Amino acid sequence: MPTKPTRAPKAKPTSAGSSTASGADAELIILTRKTLGEVKGRIWGQFIELGGRCINGGIFDPGSPLADEHGVRRDVFDALRELQPTHVRYPGGCGVAYFDWQELVGPVEERPRAKLFRMTRVPQSTAFGIPEAYDYCKRLGAELYLTVNAHTQTPQDAGYLVEYLNGTTPTKWADLRRKHGREEPYNVKLFGLGNEIYGTWQPGYKTPEEYVAWCKEAIQEMKAVDPTIEIVVCGCGRYNPEWDRKVLKGLIDRVDMISVHNYFGRPVFKDNMAAYRVCEEMLNWLNVSVDEAMDSLLTRKIRPGLAFDEWNVWYRTTHDPLADVEEIFNKGDALTIATLFHVMLRHTKSITLSNISEAVNMVGGIFTDRERSVRQTIFYPQKLFRAKHSGRVVETVVDAPVFAAKHERFFCGIVDVKKAQDPTVPTLLHFNDVPALDALATVDEARGRLSLSVVQKLEDRPLRTKLSFRGLQPKGAKVKVHRLTGASLEVMNTLDSPHNVGLETSVQDVGEVFEFPPASLTLLEFEL
Repeated sequence: MPTKPTRAPKAKPTSAGSSTASGADAELIILTRKTLGEVKGRIWGQFIELGGRCINGGIFDPGSPLADEHGVRRDVFDALRELQPTHVRYPGGCGVAYFDWQELVGPVEERPRAKLFRMTRVPQSTAFGIPEAYDYCKRLGAELYLTVNAHTQTPQDAGYLVEYLNGTTPTKWADLRRKHGREEPYNVKLFGLGNEIYGTWQPGYKTPEEYVAWCKEAIQEMKAVDPTIEIVVCGCGRYNPEWDRKVLKGLIDRVDMISVHNYFGRPVFKDNMAAYRVCEEMLNWLNVSVDEAMDSLLTRKIRPGLAFDEWNVWYRTTHDPLADVEEIFNKGDALTIATLFHVMLRHTKSITLSNISEAVNMVGGIFTDRERSVRQTIFYPQKLFRAKHSGRVVETVVDAPVFAAKHERFFCGIVDVKKAQDPTVPTLLHFNDVPALDALATVDEARGRLSLSVVQKLEDRPLRTKLSFRGLQPKGAKVKVHRLTGASLEVMNTLDSPHNVGLETSVQDVGEVFEFPPASLTLLEFEL
């Protein structure tokens, strides 16, 4: 069972040169001139799906008193806007395999009333279709990342979709868009070809050879209409690494990104603190596969990026007709999310797209009923990092106590407490050297700030940590301290109690040694 969480005290910075400075428990060395990558592009994405209550009953809920005249929930929109997403993935996920794109355009009254999401045998309305998703993204200031049904539709259908969206010619599908009331093209530029199409849980799943053949034809059809679009193909990661090799070998000369998915989490907090290691190993493996494929095509100039376009904490709930994958997150989950964002930011040279899964209700950062909504605990690391990490990611060296932990190699379904205690489960990776501190630093010269976010992973004691800056030095005598609140690791934000976890900011004296509370997330914002 998890150890009893401790209440997090406030941080206690001590002045440089004090008698306690040499007695620090750990040290963080921030190498401000060693750049790991830039914080730019499509790395702060969200995901909305025609499944469960994500769109229907979440984003779009005409029966709610909080909906606008178009049926869109105002409160959910305002919460999403706080996160400033760079892009939004739609309509799936698994949901994409159940919809022909032609059923998601045109007058709502001419669309099918609903399509059956056969995973749960629950109908999904088609009223929030492609035009509605596009307009929603425009209002958010985000790009639409459109997933193509590569499962049960044809490569020609993919080409027709691009013609409908982006075509300027007087031809059938562009004219259909005009008939639907939109003269100018949508100019959607980002398309993913299928979702987890390697999996038997998906309608129209394919072998890698079948998928490569489908994609070759589809990409040719799509780019004949608009050669400026970007294509993301399905990768697999740990679940089936041979899939990645075969797909990349077949498509390396014509794709822009390859996607990978994973979900993390266990009932034991210290095991959750090893999730970032599983994530890093997965990304490193995929990078090796990309490099191998690049070696087979020496004429290619541009290396495909990684699209980390489905990830989150998910280990408690299953697909259920009434509450499909509806996780209620606690503070410990929010700390796990923070460590995974650290991985994403450390890998910005290879990760060219990232979006957390999902936005609302289904493992969502926002949770609703008909009349209320709440920002779940995992909402707040997203908001904090989006606001404060910018510029260059720089290397941080951690010298801290270590502990042992274990975590699944890939998403293995619901993890109960009994299974979590069994160290012999073959899907587990074991780590004996998980550092008690996980840190990520960014330098933004334009804003004149250095941001250092730190997850302290020990539940039973604080860590007095010496902060050592190499190169650029913080200036001034004060530092802004942003902290995730919450009385224990198990506390949650619920519809009835929405404010148990949030963010608090204080201004404190700069010191050489900083005390990070037990099991905490802290972001220090220094002036440069």
